[in-house]
Amino acid sequence: MSKQKSTAAESASPIGADDAPIQSLTGDRLGRRPFAQALAAEIMAAPTARGYVMGLTGAWGSGKTSILNMTVDAIGDTATAVHFNPWMFSGAEALVSSFFSEISKQLEKKEAKLKTVAGKLATYGQVLSPFAALTGAGGATQGALNILQALAAQPSVFEQHRELRELLAGVGKRLVVVIDDVDRLRPEEVLDIVRLVRLVGDFPNTLYLLAFDRARVEECLGEGDLNRGRAYLEKIVQVTHDVPAARQPDVVAMLTAGLTTMVDDLPTGPIKSEDWQNNLAFVIRPLLVTPRHVQRLLGCLSMTMRMVGDEIAFADLVAIDAIRVLHPTLFAALTSVADDLAAKPDRLGQGGHQPGRAIADSPIALLHTADPELAEPVCRWLFPAARCYFENTGYGPEWEGIWRRERKIASATVFRFYLERQLPEGVVPASVVDDALAVLADREGLRQLLNHWTPDELTDLIKRMNTAIEELPVAEDIEGDPARLATPILLDLLPKLPEDRSEIASCGSVLLMRTALLLLRRILDADVRECVICAVFSETNTLSARLILLLIVGHREDMGFGLIKPAVATELEGRLRNELAALAPGDFAGQDRIARLAGFMAETGAGRTVLHASAEDNRVMLSLLTDCVGETRGRVLGAAAVTVTKVLLWDRLAEWFGQEMLVRRIAEILTAVTDNGMEISGEQRAALHLAADYATGNRPQRPWERLVQQPPEADATLPNDDQATGARGGISSTSASHERGAALKDPV
Repeated sequence: MSKQKSTAAESASPIGADDAPIQSLTGDRLGRRPFAQALAAEIMAAPTARGYVMGLTGAWGSGKTSILNMTVDAIGDTATAVHFNPWMFSGAEALVSSFFSEISKQLEKKEAKLKTVAGKLATYGQVLSPFAALTGAGGATQGALNILQALAAQPSVFEQHRELRELLAGVGKRLVVVIDDVDRLRPEEVLDIVRLVRLVGDFPNTLYLLAFDRARVEECLGEGDLNRGRAYLEKIVQVTHDVPAARQPDVVAMLTAGLTTMVDDLPTGPIKSEDWQNNLAFVIRPLLVTPRHVQRLLGCLSMTMRMVGDEIAFADLVAIDAIRVLHPTLFAALTSVADDLAAKPDRLGQGGHQPGRAIADSPIALLHTADPELAEPVCRWLFPAARCYFENTGYGPEWEGIWRRERKIASATVFRFYLERQLPEGVVPASVVDDALAVLADREGLRQLLNHWTPDELTDLIKRMNTAIEELPVAEDIEGDPARLATPILLDLLPKLPEDRSEIASCGSVLLMRTALLLLRRILDADVRECVICAVFSETNTLSARLILLLIVGHREDMGFGLIKPAVATELEGRLRNELAALAPGDFAGQDRIARLAGFMAETGAGRTVLHASAEDNRVMLSLLTDCVGETRGRVLGAAAVTVTKVLLWDRLAEWFGQEMLVRRIAEILTAVTDNGMEISGEQRAALHLAADYATGNRPQRPWERLVQQPPEADATLPNDDQATGARGGISSTSASHERGAALKDPV
């Protein structure tokens, strides 16, 4: 990933920043202050002559604890509030003893007149839970006897209960006991805490405020029978008040506030307002029911942004992470049908849109099963190529490049980044593509940026740059335009770029042809464009790259785009031939894509003469043989293994040199190697041995040739998968017309 904002990212961490409940009325961000104040008023107005139990009900994460804190803040000094959280204790005896112990300790810290009540509560708790007291004795026999003797000497439970009632009745302030997190307990513990409240619920001048998820507690009390559990609960809790649903604007405001901090500190992709509004309204907002949903999303999103934040458009990243965190069933369905969400060739008749068919009957039916309401919005705004399954809308494979450039999750590549949380080998960070586009008019800056990447990474970088180049504005001063400054630098990358072995793939030369065409075609003024092309030609150092430029801008059949006048094209081609003719054999042998240059020289009589003379040098001939080695590929139907056969473009070599000269030179080089100890590389040795086989008539069988000789029942090879391409020259052995590459016919 990109290193941008890395320092800030190390220190920024929204995890937990918003998860803690607010402590007072001033912290309210969800408009619940009036509710807390009204609840406080109800607490103070409730009849407590025989005690009172009130419930605050709401789903997990709805903000019950925050409302409890605000309510206590609203009560202020008009009552004495103490807190008990049963989640911290386990077992009936522990709950009882801990309840009275906690309440008494908190009362001791209040007003002096409450200390007597506190002491009496502690004693009462010991009487009610002798087992807990014995446990606290550590198991010592003498300690246990002491405790039992002390308990025996104390007044009875009934007497202590009566004394507590009298004490509490005489206390001036109302005692409010707040019990939170009841719904987090195990089923048997829920029953224990309700029994405890029932046991102490009749103390006068005392109100118990319990916060819990009603459905969860009723299920526990009824042991699965909700009606039974509800009836039990209603015997204990006199009145319940539901936490008001969070208002959507408030929830969105919470999310926006958290995201604002994260965007400032963590890596982010492009932020497009329109996409954010759509994703928020139709995908994210339906998943944010409670404040805790916001907190969970922000906490998880922080990690996601650190890893892939700058590789994915911000609106899409938040939306897909919201699905992952808050709706795991839908996310699992998305990953299961990922292949059917991408832009592919026309799907009609192949599972695409069919009138009258619903999404539930399509290849992405799993999405509908996971969430019938969200399935279509998720496809519409995150994976639009899947809209073909429920409406007559199509996105062809060309959209993959567009979405990849925009870093949309709709791109299969970008979605894979999200799932894998790392870039594959040979892929550069998106920020590097942006940086490269930004320095296209800065020759030195561009050169330095391009120096840091492997051949595969350079290929990826240029390919992704190409999708944005044609949208670049033309500079008012043409001398400062990217076409003028960047084209020579990019063309000179040719020796660093791999030449793909497939005829239809974007090999290095095809990729640079496209780059040059996109940069130059932006200039609409023909005369200005011609001047730029001539300057680029002169400043491009790699001769094979100059040839690429001429093939694109010239007037060659099925290839040139005529960006310069025919006379200028002829002049530039003549200049290139003269430069090639002037090269010493050693320099010519070291040229990149030498086979392409040889074919260019052989187009004229004078050039052919020079080529013949150069080929008498063993270094030149070896370079040509090596560059003319290609391969064919075939595979058995249903198998993954690919059969690779090395082939030599013998017919092309024979066309350049004639059969006699070609055989003679191969024999001479073999003699120089075997008899005279001429040192050659392993690649050259393999090419020379292959050439010797061809020279003696021993040609390797291509897959389709083996196919003809096989009996029908053994015919399992796919001839349409076979390709033969020059390993570096990009020249096919399947067709003489592929000398410049079938894929070069129109690189755009």
